[in-house]
Amino acid sequence: MSQELSELENAMLGMTAGVIEVACLQPLNYWKNAAQQGLPLSLNPRHLYRGLGPNCVNMGSCTMLQFVFGGKIKSLITGGVTRDLSIAEEMGAGLAAGGLSALVGSPLELVMIQQQRKGNNILATAGSLLNPSIGRGFVGCAVREGLWTVGYLSIPPIVRNFMRTNMPDTFDSDDKARVPAALTGALFACYLTQPFDTVKTCMQGDIERKTYGSFSQTFSALKGQSYGR
Repeated sequence: MSQELSELENAMLGMTAGVIEVACLQPLNYWKNAAQQGLPLSLNPRHLYRGLGPNCVNMGSCTMLQFVFGGKIKSLITGGVTRDLSIAEEMGAGLAAGGLSALVGSPLELVMIQQQRKGNNILATAGSLLNPSIGRGFVGCAVREGLWTVGYLSIPPIVRNFMRTNMPDTFDSDDKARVPAALTGALFACYLTQPFDTVKTCMQGDIERKTYGSFSQTFSALKGQSYGR
């Protein structure tokens, strides 16, 4: 979410990155969702790629919105002047951009997870969710996306600037600082988002509320288990 790119350029960059990510990681995403819900794992490609369509739309649109919202928020913060943001500004922009993207991402993930669980086609699954259940899991998704966006869009420039300023002999160019900065952001994103992702997935896999109720009830129900599953 660069201040230097136009909104269209930010949008195209985010959309492309999101779709590439899904194409590469869909089987891992299927296994993650199954493990979080205590479902058996499968190696059947028809199962692994179930829900691929809504997931491509989800990740493409969400990443696009995160780039667009993030770039717009940064421009509003700086008044259109290109400058380094403070740590609070950088993280605030990422948190807000990610939270807003959940307005699109949460319903799409609900469709994907229900499709993975029940095996129906995308139209039948989406049609069955055109009711208040469409908002199920939104809070968990908004928190997860906010923290995730901070991890991959806000933390790297913060860490990169820190390394360039405090260790100029070792990191004498942005390119040298980018890899450790990206790894730091990835660890931040993965560890902090995992509990909220688990709560969201369990809620969206159980729209009948047989085991999991509200966000707070699901969080409490999982407290004695592993949030890292």
